[in-house]
Amino acid sequence: MAALPVTIALKSIKCKIETDEVGSDEPYVLVTAVDLTNPILPNAEVTLYGPWGDVDEGESRSTQPLQPGINPSDMPFIIWRRNAWGPSGQAKAIANPANAVILVSMMEHDDGKPGTARELTKGAVVSSLAASAGMTRAQRVSKLKADIHGALGIPTGFPNFDDRVGTTQEFVLSTNLLDVAAGPKSKTLTIVGDGGKYEVTLVVTKG
Repeated sequence: MAALPVTIALKSIKCKIETDEVGSDEPYVLVTAVDLTNPILPNAEVTLYGPWGDVDEGESRSTQPLQPGINPSDMPFIIWRRNAWGPSGQAKAIANPANAVILVSMMEHDDGKPGTARELTKGAVVSSLAASAGMTRAQRVSKLKADIHGALGIPTGFPNFDDRVGTTQEFVLSTNLLDVAAGPKSKTLTIVGDGGKYEVTLVVTKG
């Protein structure tokens, strides 16, 4: 059976323990998606979700599913469930899970600029992929994580920098997770860092 086109998006976050920052958390998430089908010229994109304000221990926040006929740009105050996988946000089949790399990074928002953090991450990803051509998949993923971590350490605001919450994690895909013919499938990552602990859930949906 041919692989179905899918979308991959952030569904929700849950604060298990607040970070060490003063006051409530204001987290945001960056999802990096890399298509390694062409290992020499891989496609990559970074999608920003958030920030969410006033998040306390035990609270959850969800993205809002996109509605037909609604342009997300017209309502930027809503954190939409944007597709992080595929060209220009369009659904795309993943015939081999090994050819897709999905990486999840979380930040605590203070005086930084999340959009700038996304741009720095995208630049680091493009450079990392160019420098890692010829390496194994595992080596490329390891380098991507390290380079994203470095990019997110660059201050994007003053005086209180945005802080990394833990390290970048891979949202590992499998044939079972991509079998969404009967409905969407979700998977949760646990991110620990900066004194906090979060559960981050992504959802795979038939395109």
